[in-house]
Amino acid sequence: MRSAIYTGTLVHARRTPAEHVFRYPVCMYAIDVDEIEQLDRGLRLFSYNRPGILSLRDCDHLGDPQRPIGENVRAHLVGRGVDVEGARITMLTNLRTAGYVFNPVTYFYVHGPDGALRCILAEVSNTFGERLPYLLTDAERIDPLGDEHAFRHDKRMHVSPFFPMEQEYIFRMGELGDALDIRMDVMQGDERPFWAKLTATRHDFTDRELGRALVRYPLMSQQVISLIHLEALKLWRKRVPFHRKPDFVPSEGSVTTPAGQASGHRGLRPIPDAKRSPLTPVVKALALRGLRRPVGGTIEVEMPDGTVHRMGHGGPRHARITVSGKDFFRRIARRGRVGFGEAYQAGDWRADGDDLVAFLEILALTAEDVRRRPPASLVPAAISKRPRLPNPADLLRARRDVRYHYDLGNDLYEVFLDPSMTYSCAYFEHEGQSLEDAQQAKYRRLCEKLHIGPGHHVLEVGCGWGGFAMHAARERGCRVTGITLSVEQAEEARRRVEAAGLGDRIDIVIQDYREMQGSYDRIVSIEMIEAVGYDGLPTYFGNLDRLLAPGGVIGIQAITVPDQRLERYRRGTDWIREYIFPGAFCPPLASMVDAMRTSSELQVEGIENIGIHYAQTLRLWRERFMSRADEVRERGFTDEFIRTWEFYLAFCEAGFRTRALGDLQMVISRPYNGTLPRWPEQRLSL
Repeated sequence: MRSAIYTGTLVHARRTPAEHVFRYPVCMYAIDVDEIEQLDRGLRLFSYNRPGILSLRDCDHLGDPQRPIGENVRAHLVGRGVDVEGARITMLTNLRTAGYVFNPVTYFYVHGPDGALRCILAEVSNTFGERLPYLLTDAERIDPLGDEHAFRHDKRMHVSPFFPMEQEYIFRMGELGDALDIRMDVMQGDERPFWAKLTATRHDFTDRELGRALVRYPLMSQQVISLIHLEALKLWRKRVPFHRKPDFVPSEGSVTTPAGQASGHRGLRPIPDAKRSPLTPVVKALALRGLRRPVGGTIEVEMPDGTVHRMGHGGPRHARITVSGKDFFRRIARRGRVGFGEAYQAGDWRADGDDLVAFLEILALTAEDVRRRPPASLVPAAISKRPRLPNPADLLRARRDVRYHYDLGNDLYEVFLDPSMTYSCAYFEHEGQSLEDAQQAKYRRLCEKLHIGPGHHVLEVGCGWGGFAMHAARERGCRVTGITLSVEQAEEARRRVEAAGLGDRIDIVIQDYREMQGSYDRIVSIEMIEAVGYDGLPTYFGNLDRLLAPGGVIGIQAITVPDQRLERYRRGTDWIREYIFPGAFCPPLASMVDAMRTSSELQVEGIENIGIHYAQTLRLWRERFMSRADEVRERGFTDEFIRTWEFYLAFCEAGFRTRALGDLQMVISRPYNGTLPRWPEQRLSL
């Protein structure tokens, strides 16, 4: 039997920008892919494609999960010109323990009938569920340092947030003999910032040796994933720079081109493929069970086989959804809440018209009801103790995040926004008011709250397409400097300002607020603070304080989450932050007030929650967007993109309609400001 067990030590060593070294004992399994079924039949501690103490599954490696690993590897190699006739393939990998496996890298050694090494396939995985094979053939060979096979390959997949993509790998591969020696160097130019080395000894692949390995190296895969996160925390504490994860395209790797370009269409981050998960049946059962008593309405769920589950007994909402395939539950099993949204993007489920919003509302109300009861009520406390990596809003990241969303093209936003191109919550003064009038009403309320007059110079942080700047300059006679990081927004805003004849009173500048200089009588920021991030709030308010003239007043409109959800929200992620607004953080009121206290002299003078108006705003946007879906396609966007934005607008509408989200208009100034009104005013005190 050629299969074997290797036990030894793995060392990781980082040189720059901080020294960091760790080592730990490891156990890996060298399995001849043609012996897998023989091992399954002959051993009690090893199983193949079924539950067991130590198990191997086809779905844990590249290719079609319905085909054997050996077939998938051979097909992959043949497709890349490798002769596999008579080849022997041995995989060096981790096995599932207690049903779980994580393989940072699996090596497939491919030997010809004469015993000579033909190639090595290094299948690299990251903790984001992405996987990419690196083929090491004679074309990648370099001079060895000793008795080894040496290869150089450019880095094609993001693995660690502490490394950039502009790197190369050097693989130094020892043969699978009595002893094993593998080393991988990470090269960045002429520098070697990191290397890893595995040294191990061979043991027979028997029940006896498997038992020893289980005792000496219990829960190996669980140890690996735990140590990865532990060492990441240590690197963060050493202030090693953080690199944002780029998009991933299956079979191509991580892409650093603007989102959407790699996949051949505009503005869509590729969604991962649906993959099998052993948790899928459990997730399906729990989902259907959890919805037996929906809160706030009734639900009908049509399954792929035509079965309809009817749940609930009355309520103001009714929703019917259709699940079109098994990938719906697979995505949720793999990716949780994010997978739920990805399933809608992919077309794995659908809901017509307002049913989508109603369904999302019922889900939100039901989830909140469940969360308030034990044992689910214990989860937030546990989450609050989880370590949290910082989310620094540096200038490079801020520009990239803003352009990801706002540089999709002005023609897209013209489809669903009102003529003022206002992309924020409107204020509906009466039923039946048009969206255009309601947006102007919102601007009018802000100007009245801040008492903007002809002599004022107003700074607008995040000016969008110039809607507020044009209203304020035209209606209040002031001067406005609007700043944005979106090139496309700035160009369109300047064109609109000139067309309105307001070029002498409005300047549109591509600039970050941290780089601005000067002194301004009024500062306005309408739904821009969400791009700052939790860790950036003190910097944000500190700079507003720096730019505000004596006696000045600030008006901020901010989308917020409840204060009580802060820890759960900032330590997690969600579909919106994955696909719509990368880097976004909707700050609770308490977080904003605390940031003002620690970084500035600012204080809140008045506050009003207009969030319920956002539900109506989003409904009108969604209806306009979907009614003109054909125009969106003509502009180069796909059906997947349209489903993405339909879900985004409906998801947000449900959040505001259930008041899970708020939208605060705040009047902010400094203490001892004698220019503020002496008598209480409705607008200021709301």
